[in-house]
Amino acid sequence: MSVNVSSEPNVWSPSRKAFTVFVICYAFLYMFPRPFSEIPGLDVIFSVYTKPLEIATLWFGKTILGITTLEKIAITGSGDTTFDYVNLLFIFLLSIIATIIILLVTKKKNFQSWFQVTWVYARYYVGLFLILYGVIKFFNGQFQPTHIARLEQTYGESSPMGLLWTFMGHSKAYTFFGGFIEFVAGVLLLFRRTTIAGALMGFGVMLNVAAMNFCYDVPVKLFSSHLVLLSIFIVSPYLGSLYRFFFKQEVLQLKIESLIFKKKWQHITHKVSKIGLIVLCSLAIVLMIVQVNSTPENAVYANSFNGSYEVKTFVKNGDTIPPLMTDTLRWNKVLMEEGNIVIKTVKGRGNYYAVKTDTIANQLIITSYKDSTKIFKLNYKRLPNEELLVKGKWESDTLELLWKQKKKNEYELNNRGFHWINEYPFNR
Repeated sequence: MSVNVSSEPNVWSPSRKAFTVFVICYAFLYMFPRPFSEIPGLDVIFSVYTKPLEIATLWFGKTILGITTLEKIAITGSGDTTFDYVNLLFIFLLSIIATIIILLVTKKKNFQSWFQVTWVYARYYVGLFLILYGVIKFFNGQFQPTHIARLEQTYGESSPMGLLWTFMGHSKAYTFFGGFIEFVAGVLLLFRRTTIAGALMGFGVMLNVAAMNFCYDVPVKLFSSHLVLLSIFIVSPYLGSLYRFFFKQEVLQLKIESLIFKKKWQHITHKVSKIGLIVLCSLAIVLMIVQVNSTPENAVYANSFNGSYEVKTFVKNGDTIPPLMTDTLRWNKVLMEEGNIVIKTVKGRGNYYAVKTDTIANQLIITSYKDSTKIFKLNYKRLPNEELLVKGKWESDTLELLWKQKKKNEYELNNRGFHWINEYPFNR
């Protein structure tokens, strides 16, 4: 396989060689084996590479950096753990060492073919991840509609990330729009003729995402920043031409050199590999969406119970308990949604449980998340005005409660709607 690079000089300067080789090594070490490892089953194969790298990173962190407590914790949704930062420093230093060795060993006049292969890899890496993040936004996989617990939470109690997630999840239209832009940018990156458009669009999208991650303390700072840098890497061969076009108004033609294969089987292998990668990654995205939106088989819950319930009366063992601010045991509010229930006391402390609804026996079956052997069955009776009379045993006590339901569409955030005409700003 060779690359048509007739417009490039045959001999590079030592500084250009060193910088290019370092970028290639760092980009490859950071990206590999993703996104291939996201395909179900392939993660086991690539563990032959990832496991030794993990062991080396832990050794480097504990022995060289002196972080004796360093460990690779289970997946928590954070990409900015101590291990991630140590790993980033490790591959940075490893890239410097690899660059020195390569420059001492090889006598190559330039590294254009190496750059081109890494450039293609970066295209698929950024493109497929943009498609992934775009698609999951279409199916509430990243930003979900505001939950009851969040609606009952004050601004002051929320974290910056929680505030951002509430903002994004509130509007399905805006979330869809953001996902659509990411999806389009990702698709454009998968095809040679539209690569520059995709890279520029991806750069703009990911720069905004990275800014939000930094400004709202979202723990995906490293990954989003690298997608920005890789977008710059993809467009880097054409920065000079883009500058002359935008700022000097010169008439230019951007031409992306295509890979040239000497043999037919190489060309066929390239096409089949490209199609196979896209199909397999698409399958992985579909499986992820199904998993995110799947409902557990044992989850029997009626959505009509969704809402925030004010506990108007609380009778324990025949005694009516008033809502005193010093009481840490009396129930004050009950939040129910999608098979989960939060029981909050007057002082605001909340305990979380799983809940099933038996609409035939008129029972709420509540199971403790901390101890699955603790199962409480409370009988309920629906009353007028969205009230619920609840009776049953709780621990060793007999309870009789009157709940007043407030549904999601009764909150100002959800019932305001869209207005073309506003005589005055409705800003609360």
